[in-house]
Amino acid sequence: MKRTGLRRRSLTVTAGAAVTLLAGLLSSGWASASAPSHHPAAQALTLSVAPDGRGSACSPHDPCALTTAQTKVRAASRGAHGDIDVVLAGGTYRLDRTFALDAAKGDGAQPGHRVNYEAAPGAHPVLSGAEQVESWKEGTDGVWAAKVPTGTDTRQLYVDGVRGIRARGAAPTGFTRTATGYTTSDTTLDGWKNISDVQFGFTVGWTEMSCGVASVSGTTVTMDQPCFDNSTKKPYGVNANLPDYVVNARELLDDPGEWYLDKRAHTLYYRPRPGQNLKAADVEIPRLQTLVSGTGTTSRPLSGLSFNGISFAYGGWTEPNGPDGFSEVQANMRLTGDDAWEKQGSCDRYSSTDPGTCPYGNWTMTPGNVVFDHTQGLTVTGSTFQHLGGAGLQLGRNVDDSTVKGNEFTDISGNGIEIGNGADAAPEDVSLLPARNTVADNWVHNVAVEYTGGVGIFQSYTRDDVIEHNQVNDVPYSGISSNWGWGHTPTKTSGNKILNNLVFDAMQQRSDGGGIYVLGQEGDTLADGLLISGNVVRNDDSAGGGHAIYTDGGSENITMTGNAMFANGVFSMGGCKEDALPYGNFSFTGNYVENTTPDWPCGNPDNLTLDNTQVTADGTGVPASLIANAGLEPRYTHLTTAPAGSAPKNLALGKPVKAQFVDGSTADLQPGTRLSSATDGDPDTFVQASGQFRWQLVVDLKSATTLGSVTVGMPAPHFATDFHVDASTDGTNWKTVGTVHGANWGTIPVQFASPLAARYLRVVADKPDDGGQRGDQMAVSEVGAYAPVHGNANLAQGAPAQALFTDHTQAALQPDSLPSYATDGDPATWTQATGRYRWTAQIDLGKPQSIDLVTLLQPDGKFATDFHIDVSSDNSTWYTVARHSGSADGLTGVQLDSPVTARHLRLVADRPNQGGQTGGQMAVAELGVYGLVAK
Repeated sequence: MKRTGLRRRSLTVTAGAAVTLLAGLLSSGWASASAPSHHPAAQALTLSVAPDGRGSACSPHDPCALTTAQTKVRAASRGAHGDIDVVLAGGTYRLDRTFALDAAKGDGAQPGHRVNYEAAPGAHPVLSGAEQVESWKEGTDGVWAAKVPTGTDTRQLYVDGVRGIRARGAAPTGFTRTATGYTTSDTTLDGWKNISDVQFGFTVGWTEMSCGVASVSGTTVTMDQPCFDNSTKKPYGVNANLPDYVVNARELLDDPGEWYLDKRAHTLYYRPRPGQNLKAADVEIPRLQTLVSGTGTTSRPLSGLSFNGISFAYGGWTEPNGPDGFSEVQANMRLTGDDAWEKQGSCDRYSSTDPGTCPYGNWTMTPGNVVFDHTQGLTVTGSTFQHLGGAGLQLGRNVDDSTVKGNEFTDISGNGIEIGNGADAAPEDVSLLPARNTVADNWVHNVAVEYTGGVGIFQSYTRDDVIEHNQVNDVPYSGISSNWGWGHTPTKTSGNKILNNLVFDAMQQRSDGGGIYVLGQEGDTLADGLLISGNVVRNDDSAGGGHAIYTDGGSENITMTGNAMFANGVFSMGGCKEDALPYGNFSFTGNYVENTTPDWPCGNPDNLTLDNTQVTADGTGVPASLIANAGLEPRYTHLTTAPAGSAPKNLALGKPVKAQFVDGSTADLQPGTRLSSATDGDPDTFVQASGQFRWQLVVDLKSATTLGSVTVGMPAPHFATDFHVDASTDGTNWKTVGTVHGANWGTIPVQFASPLAARYLRVVADKPDDGGQRGDQMAVSEVGAYAPVHGNANLAQGAPAQALFTDHTQAALQPDSLPSYATDGDPATWTQATGRYRWTAQIDLGKPQSIDLVTLLQPDGKFATDFHIDVSSDNSTWYTVARHSGSADGLTGVQLDSPVTARHLRLVADRPNQGGQTGGQMAVAELGVYGLVAK
C-alpha cells in the first residue's frame, strides 16, 4: 500500500515474546499521546500470516493464522500509536466463520493510524467462504454425483471458478393462477421428487422474482407464503403472474453446466460442460454468507481499517430458499414477512386509516457478503469481489469517509456495491446515513447474475458521496442507481455526485432503467442536489424501456451536465413522474446526446432547464477529451485490460504502394488520402482511388518473401463487397491466390492454400462496380502480409462451441441448428438461436492462444447488424476487446486494437434487438479466430 511521509521501520513479533514486546513498546512511549517531538517516528507492527500459518510468531519465516494475527492486533491496538500491518501470503484462506471486526474488541486503529490487511508483494490471498466437493462419481446418464455434509444448502456451485446453473427449464404449460398458487392441465410436477425444493422464476419489467413451491397435488400447485402474496399483490411496482421458468429439480438436469442439490439425500449432482473432468476439477460451494464484517457504534465506530490486494470469494446466501423467497421491488430490494405487500413501504399512500410502514422506502436489502456499519475511514483498494451469492460490498449505516478504489467486482449474484439502506430516508439521527464516501476507479461487471434486477453500484440514502471514474459494464439492469423510495417521503439525501464514469452494455435483460438511474428527492435545491457530470453512457440495450440517464419517480434537484449518451437505441434523457408528487427542478445542460428532447411519458417535470448538443449514434460530435476522461483513470486501466498476446509481424508494414486502375494505368486518389496509408500501421487512415469503381492496390515487399496469408482492411462505408488478391515474384506475371465474396467493412483475412513466395501483392476490387455493392468505392486502410503458421491458421476450427442467452443459460436453437455448426468449417451450416434476439456464440480454444483477428460469416437475411467480442482466460472474467456496427450478411473481419491472449471467446449479438436492425436474428455460419503469428 502506498504511504507518504517518513519511512517506517518494520517490527516483527517473534514466537514467545509477544507479551514482553508489547509491554516494552507501551512502556517506551509508543502508546503515549504526549511523546516528545524529538522522538523517532512511531514504529509499525507487522504480522505475517499464511493459509497454513500456525503458532504465534507471525513472522515472514514463521507466519501465523489470520485469526491469531487478529488477536495480536486487538492486544496492540488498545495503546498503539503506530500502524499495524497484517501481511497475507498468497493462497486460499478457508474461513470456518465470519472474519468479524469489532471496534469494541479492538479491531480498529488509534486516531491518525491504520490497521492494514494487505497482500504480500506479488501475492494473491483469497478469503473464501467455500468448501470443496470431492469424490465425484459419474452416472450412466452423464450426470456426476458427490456426497455433501448433512445440512448443506447452497444456491451456487462453481467448477474451476465458473458458476454453474441451478437445474432449470421452461414452466409447464396450462397454468392458471389462483389465490394460493396455480392449477395446471399438466400433471408433470406431481411426479417430481422433492417438490418443495422447486422454485418458480418470474421476470417482470425491471424485476426478477423467485418463489418456492409448497406442494403439488394432481393439478393443484400451492406456493410458498409469504413470497407468493408479496410477489403478486403489491399495489405499486410490478407483480408476478404466471411463472417464466422452473428451477432446482433433479428432473430438469439436462443442460451442460447445470447442477442440483438433493438436500435430503445429501447429494450434489452436476452435468459437466465440454472438457470438464470432475475427478480433477476444483468444485466449490459456499458455506458462509458473510465473509468479512465490520461494526462499531455511533459513539465508538470501527476506525482506520484498510484492505488492500485481497480477494473475497465464495460467499453464499440461502434466505431466498425459504418462505420469503426473493420478492423483489427494485434493485434487489425485497419484500419480506407476512403482508409486506400491503405494509412495507406503503406508508399512507394507499390507506390513511390502516397505513403501512413509514417512511416510504422501508424494504429489505439484499445483504453484502462483505459488510460494514458504524465504520469510519475504511479503505478497500486493489481487491477483488468475485463468486459471491449476495451483494458484493455493503457499506451500511454510519459508514463515513471511506474509500473504495481500484477494485474489481464480478460474478456476484446481486448488486456489486451497496451504499446506504432503503429504510433510512429521513432518520432522526442523520449520522445513520453514510456520508463523504468515495467509490472510484472500480471495475464493476457481470454482476446481478442471479438476481437480475440488481445494479452495478447501488447508492441509497447517502450524503456527500462521490461515485467517480468507475467502469460499469455487462449488467442486466441499471449500471449506477442513486437514491431510493420513489419520492414518497422527504429525504435527508444531499450533496451526492456521480462523475466521470463509463457505463456500457447495461440493461442487458431487464427493462425500465438506465445506464445511470435516479429515484426520489436529492437535496433541497440544485446547490445541494445530485450532480451527474462527465459520464459516458453507451451501448445500453434498453429496448424494454428506459433512458441512458433516467430520472425516475419523484426525482428532484438534479444537475446533469457534460455527459455523453450515444449508441443506446433509446432516449438519452427523461423519466417518469410518480403520481402527483413533486418532480423536477432539473438542469440538463452541456450534454452530448442522440436525442436533445427528453422523454417524459408520465408528465413533464417542473422547472426544467434544457440546452444540449446533438451527436450521432456512433458518438461523432462528442469531445474526445470527455470520452478519454470517463471511466478508469490511467493508473487503474490495467483492471480492464485483457492479457496481452504476441503481435504478428506484418511484412507489408512501411512498404511502398501503387494505386492503379485495372488497365494498369495510375489511379487518381480521393482528396486527403495517401498511398502510404495502406501500409502505415494506422487503421484510421486509408487510400482510395477516384474516377473508376474498379481499381487495384499494389504492394512491393521489396524482396521475395514466403507468405501464408494476407489481410485487407477496409473502412465503412468505403469497401469492396467482392475482391481478389494476386501475387507475383516479378511484378509482371500474376497469380490469383485468394478471392472474397460478400465482404463487409473491416479486416478480411485471405488464407493461402499453401505457403507461397511473392514480392508483390495486388488487391483488386471486383465489386463495387456500377451497382450491387454495399460499400461505395473500395478504400484500403491497411494491407497485412504474414508468414505461414504451423497447423490450422483458424484457431476456432473444430473448437467446442456453445450457444447461450445473455443470462448464460443454454439458448434455444432454430430447427436443424447446432452450436458446433459455428466452427465446423462448413459455410452451408449455421447456429442460430430462437426466442430472444440477443444471444452469444461462445467457443473454447482449449488453451490460451494469442488472438489478433476475428471473423464472422453470417448467412443471407440472418445477421446481427451490431455485435461485440469478449475474451477470457478462465471463462469467468471477460474483457470486451472489440465492437462492430453496421454489418450485414457475408464476411466481417474484426482486427483487434492489440493482440490478446485468451482461451475462451464469445461473440455477443447487440443488434438485431427488437428494432432498428436490417437483419433477422443473428446466425453464425463460421466463427474464425486468428493469431497470425508464425510458430
